Amino acid sequence: MADLATKDIPKTEIYKLIIGCIVPRPIGWVATLGADGVANLAPFSFFNGVANNPPTVAFSVIDRGSELKDTSRNVGDVPEFVVHIVSEELAEQMNQTCGDYGAHISEFEQAGLTPLPGTAVRVPRIKEAKVALECRVSHNIRVGPSCSHILGEVLFWHLDDGILMERGRVDPDKLRAVGRMGGLEYTRTRDRFAIDRPVIPDEDPRSVAAYRAMALAAKP
Repeated sequence: MADLATKDIPKTEIYKLIIGCIVPRPIGWVATLGADGVANLAPFSFFNGVANNPPTVAFSVIDRGSELKDTSRNVGDVPEFVVHIVSEELAEQMNQTCGDYGAHISEFEQAGLTPLPGTAVRVPRIKEAKVALECRVSHNIRVGPSCSHILGEVLFWHLDDGILMERGRVDPDKLRAVGRMGGLEYTRTRDRFAIDRPVIPDEDPRSVAAYRAMALAAKP
């Protein structure tokens, strides 16, 4: 067992440990709009959903030290974004948008993707994506000297008819999302297993209901 204190680990090694240990990570493929009207598109694997009421997603941009990347700067100028889920068939095009392009270049064009106007935001979305969530920035938090942590409330949902099942559920076999591993590796979401959640009846002394009853009885 390796027992390590953060202060003793080189910063480059810390990054490798984070992306190697926290796997798989969902990928947020984020479109933003610059003040000059140029649309930017970049993938971020420090991404997840954080709340359902209001529906909120978050992603982090590892900036170039104190110099903001295009995405960080854009959400400061135009506080909106569209996040897409990356399906297997779009993985290569997603990878094309990882390039370190200048702010004057639209990754939509570089990757051969079709931009569609947003419905609730000014930022365009990817026509080819099976899931696109239009978001308004709710929090923009600076973490340390080189990370922008951005949260957005989902205002509008675009879901391909082919991935939807009954009761609004999404079929993972139709979505075919990919996730991020360490290094240059990705993973598919085809190999899955289910585990039933434990059911603890109210009458069980371990239950929340039993705890509440005890807490109420203990009040003077």
